[in-house]
Amino acid sequence: MSAATATATARRAPSPRRTANPQRRRPRLQVVRRTKIFSAKRTTEMIAIGILVLSLLVIVVGHTMLAQGQIRLGALNTQLNKEQSIHSATVLKVAALETPARISSEAGSLHLVQPVQILQLPSVPLTQPLPTLKIAPVAAAK
Repeated sequence: MSAATATATARRAPSPRRTANPQRRRPRLQVVRRTKIFSAKRTTEMIAIGILVLSLLVIVVGHTMLAQGQIRLGALNTQLNKEQSIHSATVLKVAALETPARISSEAGSLHLVQPVQILQLPSVPLTQPLPTLKIAPVAAAK
């Protein structure tokens, strides 16, 4: 035998793998085209991701607005405390200015008649109604 015939015989000889298990055959490969099921699934996933991103954005915006509101509230609270202290000081000044002794001394400096007696009127709560005044008719003098 020549070398050329020995090579041709070796090429034609079946491989030992194919003859060892003839029942096991691989199925034919088929080209699978994209169907609407895959694109609908993909669209659903994209919508879900979009909703998730949008909800996280809304949460971040909400927290930002909450923080800004707290800052504004703190500034208003500081301004309120300042205005309350100014109001308290003003109330004390008015109380000092409306004492009867000061008013009579001021009247004296303006050359007005000094009162004989100084009466301090009692403080009345504004939430309680005042009693009705009883007025009697005065008889006319003839």
